[in-house]
Amino acid sequence: MVIVMTGKIRFEELLPHEIERIIDEEPILYLPLGTLEWHSLHLAIGNDALKAYEICLRAAKRTGGVVAPATYWAIGGVPYPWTTRFNPNLIEDLFYAIFSQMEHVGFKVIIAITGHYGIEQLYRLKRAACNFMYGSNIIIAPMPEYEVAYEVGYRGDHAAKWETSILWALRPDLVDMKRLSKDLEKPLEGVIGDDPRRYASRKLGERVVKHIVDKLSELAPRLLKKTDSLNRSKYIRALKIQVEILDILAREPYEDRMKILGSTEYEGFVDNIWNGNYNDAIGRGERLLSKIRKRCSNL
Repeated sequence: MVIVMTGKIRFEELLPHEIERIIDEEPILYLPLGTLEWHSLHLAIGNDALKAYEICLRAAKRTGGVVAPATYWAIGGVPYPWTTRFNPNLIEDLFYAIFSQMEHVGFKVIIAITGHYGIEQLYRLKRAACNFMYGSNIIIAPMPEYEVAYEVGYRGDHAAKWETSILWALRPDLVDMKRLSKDLEKPLEGVIGDDPRRYASRKLGERVVKHIVDKLSELAPRLLKKTDSLNRSKYIRALKIQVEILDILAREPYEDRMKILGSTEYEGFVDNIWNGNYNDAIGRGERLLSKIRKRCSNL
């Protein structure tokens, strides 16, 4: 049975008594992150933050809590017009500062969803979360939305099958497939992944969005109510291993990097983190990290 919360959930719309009730009852913050970046000719420039925001709204309606306004400033981006890029240190500091302010407000759990997921963005977001949690009692779940959707085949792309389908489901007014060439032999500018003309659909988007929201709706209450001090420590250790993996892979050639990130070993490790199996996650992660270090030392 799916329970849908009533009442306002957008941070900027809350009155003081409303946020006070939420902090007392469901102190969960959903933090959508993205960027302003070219997503070919058929998707809105703000696709990454828009999809993250809409996913967060749907999850918060299930779990309670608050959805922060989307943050559009991020690291990296494709080499096409209208793409914004910011200094990685600046953005990592921004993530850390947001975590600090949201703890100050009174939240106990932050679900930080980045719809923009270049490896440097992921590395800096996850590192900022780990560093903040070392000196805090808050718990932060920093992830691209696809990390809870491996089992439905979603592993991220750029303006291709998956991103097109997801925005189509969430904000169909911001998708215009007619802007794409009907010549299927003609490659699309700025599309990385399966051709959206052939493979994207609103129905696919609805299916993967439902899966992501279902997973987040399990994750947020579990982190809030079932994470004692020992499990919190194990969770941070598992997340720190992921940070160390991303740090190494960020310096590797793209193809070598993707072999690891797309492997069953890596996906199994990440699945265990978000399913709360922290001992298994640590074991899998340490073995994978050792393998990556050994491989890189032999290059």
